[in-house]
Amino acid sequence: MSEEPEFQLPELQDTMLDAGTLQQLVHDLTTCTTVLDVLLKGGPMARTDAKRVSLADAVDQLQAGAVFGVQVRYRWEEAEWRDTLMRTPGGIRLVRMRMPDFA
Repeated sequence: MSEEPEFQLPELQDTMLDAGTLQQLVHDLTTCTTVLDVLLKGGPMARTDAKRVSLADAVDQLQAGAVFGVQVRYRWEEAEWRDTLMRTPGGIRLVRMRMPDFA
């Protein structure tokens, strides 16, 4: 009898970003990765419309308070990653995870 492989959740990295570090992150993502898509979050459980937006524009909207969060899906070093940026009372929170490789 074969056992199903155990599914493990990806490890999360969680940190708060100051304005300078946020701008460095945007620069690094646009110059060192392949950005696959950028989603705007209208609220904790909602997305805004599905129109395409650049990462820089999405972060500008986040900083201006026009959206609750931004989710960025990208490829780096042959892996897919997902960064979620959220406005919090303490600043911009970054939650990062490497997506599992199901191949």
